Amino acid sequence: MFRLDSLALVSMGSFVILWAISVAAAPRRDREQSGLWELICLLAGTLMAYAAADIYMFLAGWLLTVWPYRRGDQLRPRLALAAATVPLAVGAALLTTPEYSSIAFGAFVLAILLRKGIFPLHFWTLDAFEHLRLPALALLLNSHLGGYLLIRFVIPAFPALAAEWLPVVSWLALSTSVLMAVAGLAEAQPRRILGLLWLSQGSFVLAGLATKTQEGITGALIHWWVVAFAMTGLISVYRSLEARTSSIRSRSGFQGLGAHAPRLAVFFGVCGFALVGLPGTLGFVAEDLLFHGALKAHPLLGVALPLATALNAITMLRLFVTLFMGRRAIHVPKIPDALPAERIAFTAVVVLLVFGGLAPALLIALRDPSAVALARLLSGQ
Repeated sequence: MFRLDSLALVSMGSFVILWAISVAAAPRRDREQSGLWELICLLAGTLMAYAAADIYMFLAGWLLTVWPYRRGDQLRPRLALAAATVPLAVGAALLTTPEYSSIAFGAFVLAILLRKGIFPLHFWTLDAFEHLRLPALALLLNSHLGGYLLIRFVIPAFPALAAEWLPVVSWLALSTSVLMAVAGLAEAQPRRILGLLWLSQGSFVLAGLATKTQEGITGALIHWWVVAFAMTGLISVYRSLEARTSSIRSRSGFQGLGAHAPRLAVFFGVCGFALVGLPGTLGFVAEDLLFHGALKAHPLLGVALPLATALNAITMLRLFVTLFMGRRAIHVPKIPDALPAERIAFTAVVVLLVFGGLAPALLIALRDPSAVALARLLSGQ
């Protein structure tokens, strides 16, 4: 029923930390009543999926994570999450039937692309960022259950098909990364910018797996952490600002909120620039591994990675300046800076991203066994 190997245990431990950070940093209104129910469902469902030894247990965990979104005003996120569950169920039903292996593999890939928001199936994620509760949405997306499905079940069950078709998945992921990075340059709404950043940077997790090299796969798994923790930090800081002032969504132009919330500005900046690979952070380590793995096996990734990252860095800098700079303090509404619980949560994120970048050997060692096993499967060993 359960399989608690290094991949599962590391993923579960990471998500529990991520969940605790999200809950600690979430405004009180996001933890009340239905908001707390969403957070609990996401924790239970994700841990069940990570620990699953068979595809049906994984499907149960997947269903539990999307259960809170069965109702609501936002149609496209609801339909996309429901639609991603259907091919997953089809693939699960056909998994042990050899004559339908191609159909099962295709169904799994469709579920992965929908859950990850890979172009052209990315339409629902921006609506979700714009309208849904951000703490729960961050956990839903940063669990990376689509990537975990690929690693845990799809590649081991269909190694030959995966080796043949992963380059196609990688092309789609790379297209998503570059297109979303370009779109981010023209976007003005902060929530949608955060969604575009998540889509662009998160796509490299799938693209890195297609390198079929230990170095590239390790980079993809480390980048999984970078996207999860850095985006959680960005989303949590932004949601804290929303809870403090209504002008952040109603007013266009420079907000200047750093005048009264310098700690939140620093936390936001560190998370943002770690996400785009600032040297000295874990993001730089992940992208370095991805880049070197790409040079060996997937040269296109070696072009798209620095291009998308550079564009995302421009978008990140523009978002930081818009939120925290550009106005004198006397013209900015007075808001409280980071509260004690928020300081603890955001400090935990910064410690992982910065000290993980300065001393990455332990984190790489935690991901190495999974990377070695996947590389062997994809190479036919």
